[in-house]
Amino acid sequence: MRKSLAYLLFLLSQLPVYAQNMIAEDYYVSAFNEMSDMLAGRDTLSIKRAVYLAEWAYYEGNLNYETDFCDEIDRIKTFIRSFYAANKLHKYKTGMQMAITSYIVRPYSGNGYTPYTYDFETFSMDDEPWERQFISRTLKTHKGQCRSLPWMYKILANELNVDVSIAHAPRHCYIMYKDEDKITPEEWINLELTANQMNPSWWIKQDFEISDSAVHVGTYMTPLTDLQTVACQMSDLAFGYWKKFNRYDEFTYYCTSRSLEFYPMNPNAWIIRGKSLERIIHDYLMSTGNLIDDYAAYLIHLMDETKRSLNKTYMTEESEGFRVRRKRQTIEAQKSTQEKLLSK
Repeated sequence: MRKSLAYLLFLLSQLPVYAQNMIAEDYYVSAFNEMSDMLAGRDTLSIKRAVYLAEWAYYEGNLNYETDFCDEIDRIKTFIRSFYAANKLHKYKTGMQMAITSYIVRPYSGNGYTPYTYDFETFSMDDEPWERQFISRTLKTHKGQCRSLPWMYKILANELNVDVSIAHAPRHCYIMYKDEDKITPEEWINLELTANQMNPSWWIKQDFEISDSAVHVGTYMTPLTDLQTVACQMSDLAFGYWKKFNRYDEFTYYCTSRSLEFYPMNPNAWIIRGKSLERIIHDYLMSTGNLIDDYAAYLIHLMDETKRSLNKTYMTEESEGFRVRRKRQTIEAQKSTQEKLLSK
């Protein structure tokens, strides 16, 4: 096991981004390398690039950064800037946020008169394919969900030099930005793109059953910095690896551990790290005949540390009732959105 981990770490430090004759796992190692360089300050921090890398790894390199990502994003940016100017949104401090939101949720020539709506086909699936959450897919189909829509919004905002953040609720994310125009009674706008709503903080906290402690430590309802957002994407890289290969191993352990250095209040990353350690411990004990030597004791120590750190996030434990209620609310919200579109 130690040789296996050492070899993986060697690959993580040595594999070039566009190596020849790469196997499926190599794409993940390559994506990890580039994201890690961003987090360490050795490369330019880019949320757009980090999102692309995670999708590129899953597709084993069959995704082009320029044609599948940048070209469409650049086209959208041009339209949003024109929309901002034509509608004189410079009168508002958050006028560019208004322009991005309008582009996403309403029919205009710039989106082919096809707003970006909730992907009900994906929502009805018991085991959703991981690529259904990809931003590259949303850019093409104009369909998304509570991950891809806010992440696309965040990429567009960064490209337009607009200050917005990703924020989390249990199994959910949304957009937060300062309410500089005093549209609401609160300091922050909480923008729910799946239903085109601005939700008050008290409602999010109550509806998602979020504890005060989880808000206080920054697990939920907290605007992420760009560094934390890339770290979050790195943990999603590990989850995508599990989705693709159906296994936790040294890669998912090392990937989430690196992510947690920069964004420690991410319960999903701690869960993946714990499941990875379970697999590593199991395999190592199988190789030693269940002998608890110093290395096994060290791995068990890491597992205990992971459990304690997960508890410190105060994550919301989801009940079946919670999941049913969230599904019903999502369907109702999307129906309401469709009715608004049809009425225009």
